[in-house]
Amino acid sequence: MIEAIRMAFVSYNPLRPDDVTFVGFRNFEVILDDPLFYESFWQAIVWTGWSIILQTAFGVGLALLLHTQLPGMAAFRGLLLFPYIVPTVVIALNWRWIFNSEIGIINYFLLEAGLISQNIAWLSTPNMAMASAILLNVWKYTPFVIICVLARLQTIPTELYDAAKVDGAGSIRRFLDITLPMLKEVLVVVIVFRTIWTFNKFEEIYLLTRGGPGTSTFNLAVYAFEQGMANLRLGVAAATGVIMIVLLLVGSVIYVRLSGFGSEEKSA
Repeated sequence: MIEAIRMAFVSYNPLRPDDVTFVGFRNFEVILDDPLFYESFWQAIVWTGWSIILQTAFGVGLALLLHTQLPGMAAFRGLLLFPYIVPTVVIALNWRWIFNSEIGIINYFLLEAGLISQNIAWLSTPNMAMASAILLNVWKYTPFVIICVLARLQTIPTELYDAAKVDGAGSIRRFLDITLPMLKEVLVVVIVFRTIWTFNKFEEIYLLTRGGPGTSTFNLAVYAFEQGMANLRLGVAAATGVIMIVLLLVGSVIYVRLSGFGSEEKSA
C-alpha cells in the first residue's frame, strides 16, 4: 500500500525504469479529467451494489433453508462450498460458453421454453454483459454469505422461537423479531467484507467480458489495470488504487457507524 501511494505521485514507465519523476498531484488530475474514470466509477457502484444485494438476499434465504432439519441437508451444506472453491478462471471460461449467443445453453433453454423468440447477445450487449458478470459474482460468492449466516443461525437459542410460537407469532414475525436482529452483527461484517472484495474485483469481469463491449463493464479495478498495463501509466494506475482505498475506507467507516455495530458492547 505504501508503494502504491508513492507511485501515485510519480511518473513511471516500466520500459524506462530509471526515468522516475515526481509529478505531485498530476496523476490524480489526469484521472479526474478522464470521463472514463467517472464511467468506471458508476459501473463499479452498479456492479458492487447489485452483487451485494443479491448475495445477501440469496445467502440469507438459502441459509434459512439449510438450517431446517430435513433429510439430506448435511450433503447440501457440503455442496454449497462448490462454487466458492472452483478457480475463477475455470468459472469464467465456462460462463463464456454458457452465455454464448449462438451455442450457449442459456439461450437454448430459453428458446425451448418459449420465453424468447431469438438469441440474446448476453456478452455483446452493455446491459446484458454487466448483468452476466453480476450473476457470475453472485453464484461464486453467495456461499460465503451462507456459511456466515448459517453459523450464526445455529447459535440462536430455540427457546426464543418456542416462546414466540406460544405467544402466537407467525413465521414472518419470528423472522423479523428474532432471526433478523440476531443476524444483524454478522450481516454487518459480511456486507462490509463482500463490498470491499467486490469493489476491488478484477478477474471475473476481465475474464468474462474484458471490460466490454467497449467499456460498458469497466469498474475501477479494470480501469487501473488498463491504465497500468495497456497504457503503461503506472503512476495513474497507482493513483486510481489510492482513490479506491480512500473510497472504501470512508464508505466502510460510515456504514459501520450507521449500522451501530459494536454499540451494544460499548453500552454494556
